Amino acid sequence: MLTLVAVAGLCLAVIVFLNMLSPSALQPASGTMHKKKGSGNQDPPRLDAKKVLNMDPGPQRPRICPVCGTLLSQTDYLYAALEPEPKTERKRQAHIYGCPYCLDQDGVVRNKKSIAEIEP
Repeated sequence: MLTLVAVAGLCLAVIVFLNMLSPSALQPASGTMHKKKGSGNQDPPRLDAKKVLNMDPGPQRPRICPVCGTLLSQTDYLYAALEPEPKTERKRQAHIYGCPYCLDQDGVVRNKKSIAEIEP
């Protein structure tokens, strides 16, 4: 009886393992990964990155994505990677890939959006 239970458990484990290796199990249910929008179906406003970067740093300076110019809130984030430790005295560089609004599962999606005007 114990052998039968052990064989059944082993078969079940093999089935679960093979199911996890299938390509359909690796993809999300919706097919692509997109940030969920809030109550409205609108895209967030986009700003001109040159104007924002010329502003004085401080609490009045808006947070934007440097790739697409999307206005980010305090809870939004950027996808980035740091270089490994350099062998010389130079600083580590961060490579910014984008935000959840402009980055798709395959890479950066650059849609032409209207840019909001701000006063520096």
